[in-house]
Amino acid sequence: MLDYFQRVLRFNELEVWDITFDNDIYRMILFDENRPTTVADFSSLQPVFEEDENRSNLITVKVFSESEIKDEHIEQLDDFSKQLTDHIALAHCHVVISFDTQEIESALASFLKEKLGVDYDNIPLEKLKHLNQN
Repeated sequence: MLDYFQRVLRFNELEVWDITFDNDIYRMILFDENRPTTVADFSSLQPVFEEDENRSNLITVKVFSESEIKDEHIEQLDDFSKQLTDHIALAHCHVVISFDTQEIESALASFLKEKLGVDYDNIPLEKLKHLNQN
């Protein structure tokens, strides 16, 4: 059962959450890709996913853990991501979740640099005083 969750960052197109189950800590990054989906976004589902199922926007959810992600947590993490995205017009958007084992601080730093061009360690304190870090 999910014990604790805390939002770490919030930008216009990105939210970062830390989620704890017992002693297991996961970092969830939700990112609005602001682009239509393609078949490549569903590479693991390609035999099932058809080109005409593309939608006008893609939200990616990446879950990182420093140790192996426990099978019993996957469904709960997926449910939590759905709670965070339930306000999205899902008839027009796909929400795709993936899981990775990686040090969570470096995963966040890399993701921010790659997707937003933001250096995590240089986010000004002034930005951290607001609900939204943009």
